[in-house]
Amino acid sequence: MSSHSSDLTQRATALAAMTQAIYLVNGIARKGVVDTEDSRVMMESIFSDASIQPKQTVLDMYGGVRNLETGIRICIKLLQGEKLIEAKDLMLYSAGLTALERKLSKDADMRNKLANGMIRISNQRQYFGDAMHHNVIAAIADLYGDTISTMKPRIIVRGKSEFLSQTNHTQRVRALLMAGLRAAHLWHQHGGGHLSLLLRRKALLRELELLQK
Repeated sequence: MSSHSSDLTQRATALAAMTQAIYLVNGIARKGVVDTEDSRVMMESIFSDASIQPKQTVLDMYGGVRNLETGIRICIKLLQGEKLIEAKDLMLYSAGLTALERKLSKDADMRNKLANGMIRISNQRQYFGDAMHHNVIAAIADLYGDTISTMKPRIIVRGKSEFLSQTNHTQRVRALLMAGLRAAHLWHQHGGGHLSLLLRRKALLRELELLQK
């Protein structure tokens, strides 16, 4: 595998991961439902530290292709231009996360605040033994509220008030947006950007289709 195709694989995987996170966000906001296992993958990824294993691929961080099946499937449909009901929402959330990640990359104080917060939450996760524990999700949501929510452009999650008015749903939404932000960072880290999405659309689609096989 050449470094070029490897970079493309990394970008495609990160894009699928971000898509999975925002697809879950949209499911909570619109229907009040979320796939537990897909959510677990996203929550675990927040605590994954690639610096410990420098040769770790993006796919390794998410535990393999099977864990990103939903994100890969939805991403392929979006890149193929299928008329999905949730397409507009997903595009808005994706654009918002990538824009926020770009701003975050230039804000050392905010990155330090996030890093310090995650150290504290990592200790909580070890104590409870589960990234999906409601106290851990609540802590990630609070950290998102104290940091990312204060930045612009703010991501406005659209859905039904009967779902978004429930604390457990809003906490899951914020925690999943944090996971999506992590994936957006991986996307940019491996050369992804607005132009690469436009100019390399077919190549990304091919790569995702290969991952799906």
